[in-house]
Formats: sequence, structure tokens, C-alpha cells
Amino acid sequence: MPTQFDLIIIGGGINGAGIARDAALRGMKVVLLEARDFAAGASGHNGRMIHGGLRYLETGQLDLVREALRERGRLLEIAPHLVHRSTLVIPIRRGIGRPSWMVRLGLLALDILAFGQLAPHRRLNRAAALARVPSLRPDTLRAAFVMQDAFAEYAERLTIENVVDAAAHGAEVRNHAPVTRIERDPSGALLVTWRDGAGQETALAPVVVNSTGAWADALMAEAAGTGTRLVAKAMGSFLVMKPFPGAPDEAVFFEAESDGRPIILTPWMGNLLVGTTDRVIDGPVEAAQAGRAEVDYLFAAMQQTFAAGSIRRSDILFTYTGVRPLPFATGQSHKIARRHVVLRHQGALDGMITVLGGKLSTFRSLAEEVTDKAAALHGGTFGRSGTARKPMPGAVDHGARAALRASGLAETTCERLMRLYGERSVEILDIAQEAPGLSEVIDTKTGAIAAEFVFAVNREFAAGLADILLRRTLLGYGPDRGRHLFGAFRKIAKHQLGWDDARIAAEIEDYLSHVAATDGSRFHGANAGAETRELPGTRALA
Repeated sequence: MPTQFDLIIIGGGINGAGIARDAALRGMKVVLLEARDFAAGASGHNGRMIHGGLRYLETGQLDLVREALRERGRLLEIAPHLVHRSTLVIPIRRGIGRPSWMVRLGLLALDILAFGQLAPHRRLNRAAALARVPSLRPDTLRAAFVMQDAFAEYAERLTIENVVDAAAHGAEVRNHAPVTRIERDPSGALLVTWRDGAGQETALAPVVVNSTGAWADALMAEAAGTGTRLVAKAMGSFLVMKPFPGAPDEAVFFEAESDGRPIILTPWMGNLLVGTTDRVIDGPVEAAQAGRAEVDYLFAAMQQTFAAGSIRRSDILFTYTGVRPLPFATGQSHKIARRHVVLRHQGALDGMITVLGGKLSTFRSLAEEVTDKAAALHGGTFGRSGTARKPMPGAVDHGARAALRASGLAETTCERLMRLYGERSVEILDIAQEAPGLSEVIDTKTGAIAAEFVFAVNREFAAGLADILLRRTLLGYGPDRGRHLFGAFRKIAKHQLGWDDARIAAEIEDYLSHVAATDGSRFHGANAGAETRELPGTRALA
């Protein structure tokens, strides 16, 4: 018989995970279903900024700016181990981008709307700007502004901690569980069927949330049999590059001369993260990846901003691409409103809610809104949200830092564990004591230890090597994409996780196939990327 739930959530990105946490904290019986892995889509392939919405002021989206500013402040309070204050340098260049007065007006408005949340912006003259970021092009530079914002270096872990907290409060969470059917049950509830390994499972609930992001239309077509177009899929590609001589040690926010879109170059995990592009795609989300057009676009903008010779294609390590789920509209994707939309379906799918859009910065408020609507469909019996004040699982240090210092682990390891896991580091310490070798450092650069692999599988729902390296430990984002860890993985998977040799070999093969598709070497050289195919069904770069 199908299991009865109050709420079924399909899609385990940041929005779905946030909804699951909010609903579970209110006492709802919840199941969260994700076809791939949690944060495997846009939630793990973004610019990692928790920003206040500067660029939305120009288009008059004041409600979105206020929401982003409010939520930035809340995330700094409830997830201080994952969301940190940061600075952005905004160069003012002769003949490129918005004029100085316009940028200053926008920053002043942002300061006022933020109500003293962070330090106000300040202006740097040309000499001070070059002293702060020596690699800026001196021939076009006129001045710069410095503003305060926030950054989530390990953005994937925001999703993971929401999932973990949802499960801690009673939610069932399933990844690698694609939904195959949504239909009306004779009882009047919605019946959802999904694949679970070689078999399938079913569940009933009066309310189902479609939070699959860019896959929203595909889910409705394949599982529910509807053909209505709800989402515009806007592909955004990022480059991860080696630092160049004089590379900034803080984020630089600049505009592409060709279309005025904002681009951010950010120090990230010892390298540089550069993005993003904006291309509307009509093809499958899974096929989206950076091509020559994306690299040319980003390099043109960087070469207009940084000194000649600084930016080299041979410094590209790899790329990653996320597909933003914008409410469907025609035209250039960067002109589609970024505010999320919550739709309630009627007729045969009455009781189903689809979430479109949303941002990393505002996932919590989106989750509260959607859960409010789900609770209303239950007659309002589940109370109000408490997520605006409740810290994330790793947020409050009840002695984790002291326990790490007393553990004998190297300082590099202790700092890493606190940055990634916060208070939950004590759980990793417990695992490290369970067997010889689990406290061993497996990555000398970061200080990562073997116990993190076991923690990822046993405490954070990782089901494979990609889950571990890319969305739990983040060790797959180093220059060699984590290949140097395969030996440690084989040993831990066999002796601690009980995986057989065939499964271990298959996991490594699948992971290598995944990272090969995003390798940066295909863009090296004078004619790099000439052979790179363009995606079918795409429109011109927005």
C-alpha cells in the first residue's frame, strides 16, 4: 500500500530542501524525492553569492531587493559557518558599463534598504583602486566602489544541511529516486510513483510540490502527462581558472561591454571562479555545458577589465554550468524577471504546486511561502514557519572547535572541518575513532580526512563517488578534480562502506566520465574550442 504523507516534494535542490525542512519543522509528514543527487543541478552550479540584489534595482524589482537583503541578513545569522561577509570591488571604466553616478546611486539605495545590515559602500579613486586590485586595466580605469555582500563558498552544503535537518525532524529523504508518475488516487489524494533501485515505490499526499527547477516541464510532461510550458531554461556557465599574477583576493564585479550583463570574478577554493553567461536553451537540461561561445564571452569581458596578458585560456581548469528555472517568457533571458512564481494547479492535478524561479539568496523565504500554501491546503493546522530564526544544523558551536583542538588533528584539518561542517564536526570526530586510519589526512592541501567519506555516506545520504566529492566534501573541485583521492576512496569504500570491487570501479568510471565533459583543456590554445559543439535548440547568447 502507498505510504501516506502530508506533503510530497519532488526536487532536492535548495528550494526543495528548504521546503522539506520548513514543513518538517512544522510537524508535517514529508517525503523529499530527488532524481539525481541533492544540489546536483543549479543549486551546486552557481556563483555562490548571497547577494543583496544590486542589479535588480535598475529594473525596479524593489520587492526582490528587499527580500534578498532581508534573507542575506538571516543567512548570516542562521548559517554563519557557510555564509560569510565578503567585499565586492566594482571598477568604473571609461566608456564601458554604467557611469559612476548611476553605480553610486544604486549602492546608496542598497545601503538605505539594508538598514545598516553591513558597512556602507565607499568610493576609491583611481590610484586607490589600482593599489587594491593591481591587475585592473589602468588605461580605462577611472575609479572603483567597494561594497559589502555575502558569499557561500560551499553553496552545496546549504542544500545538504537543509536535507539533514529535514530528516532529523522526521522527513523521509530519497535521492537517486526519479518520479515516474503523478496521478489522482480514488481517495482524492495525489499518488506519486518513483523508481527506487530496481523497483518502485508509491506515496499518497493531498499536496505535492514540484520544485524540480529547470526540469519542471519535463516532470509535468513525463509523469503527469501535461504539455503546458511553465519554465524558461537559462543556462549560466562558469569558468574555474588558476590565479593569474596580481589576481584579486576579493570579488570583482564588472560588466560585459557587449550587453551590460554583470560578471563576477571571485577567489574560490584557491582558484578563480568567473561567471556567468546567460543563454536560453530549449534542449535537455542534462546536455547544458559551456561551449566556445560562453568562453569567448567571458574572456572578452575579462580582457576589457584586467591588464593585457593577465587572462590566458591555458589557465582554465574546468567549467561548470547551471540552468536557472525562470518563469516562462520570450526574449532575452537576462530580461526575464528573477522573482519566483508559485503556481497552484487545477483540475486533475488540484493539490499540486509548482515553484518556478528562486535564488540561492532567497531560498528560505521561498520555502516559507510554499509551505504556507501547503499548510493552507491542509486547513492551516500546521502553524507558522520558524526557519527565519532557527540555526542550521552546523551553525551553533556547542564545543566543536574545542573538541577539534583537543583531538590532535592538524590545524588545517580543524579549520576545514569547521568551515564545511561547523558543529557537526564532532560527528566526524566520532567516526574517526571507529576504525584505524579514519583520522588519516587524505588531502594534504585541504587537510581532509578519511572519516569525511564515511560521514558523507552514513550521515548525509551520499550514494556514490560524485555525491561525495562534488556535493559533500567539495574535494572534486581541486585542479585534478579529486583524482588523487581514488586510492583512499577504494580503501574506505571497501573496508568501511562494504562496497565491492565492481561497484567501486563503476563509481570511478562514472565520475571520470562526468568530469571529462567539463575539462578546461579543450579551450586551451589559439584555436581552442573550435571543435566544441554548440547545444541544439539554443538561442543567441543573451
